[in-house]
Amino acid sequence: MIDDKLRILAAIKQHWGARVTTVFPRQGHYAFDPAIVAENPKPDMTLERIGDLRKHRREEFIVPGKNK
Repeated sequence: MIDDKLRILAAIKQHWGARVTTVFPRQGHYAFDPAIVAENPKPDMTLERIGDLRKHRREEFIVPGKNK
């Protein structure tokens, strides 16, 4: 699941657990707000910009040992 809102990624991870990989592209005002970052669990992956998605293959988004 890719989203720029950590609260959404946290809710999805809470529901789906290890069956989902959460990806947080750092963009917009959510990305660098210290309060928002501190109050949410760390996503499985963080990308510096949304365009970085093109640099990764699908297999890289599967967290080893977690997506079973």
